[in-house]
Amino acid sequence: MSRRVPSVATMLLTGLLCGSCGYTAGTGLSEYGIRTVAFQVVSNHTYRQRLEAQISSELARQLPLTGLILADRATADAVLEVTLTDARERTIVTGRPIRNDPNPANRRAFPRVREGALESAVWMRLVGRDGTVYLERRLLDRTEFRATIGENVTSARAELAEDLARKIASALETDF
Repeated sequence: MSRRVPSVATMLLTGLLCGSCGYTAGTGLSEYGIRTVAFQVVSNHTYRQRLEAQISSELARQLPLTGLILADRATADAVLEVTLTDARERTIVTGRPIRNDPNPANRRAFPRVREGALESAVWMRLVGRDGTVYLERRLLDRTEFRATIGENVTSARAELAEDLARKIASALETDF
């Protein structure tokens, strides 16, 4: 079986054609003069409490990696607004209750969750000083946990917050 290796001319031609189609890398925020961003604390429109605080904390760690400079609201070129719009917990696999366990605490009327998932959605907007919306997106994430390997809802929430913060930061990256 022979494998063809693309020639340098083929790769250059492909790069030239893609470049002429208008494809760009990054969000182009620097072209609009956005170099500094104020971060507004994540708001929560769900019944899931304190998840917004975890996302805010993770986002504060991720934002400096985007190439944008964090600033206060009065001097920033734009304000990042993030709203937690959906947060759900799903049971994937349930265990069986231990009905004849001598310890009454282990005899549960309802089975324990052996595998579950957390699903969440955030709405993010980057609004300029003049009120212009430069970026507006809905981002989704799903994190699963398995009790048999020591994971639980708490560890899944931490992972979910980190993943959502990373996605928000990636949406803001000025180049990659």
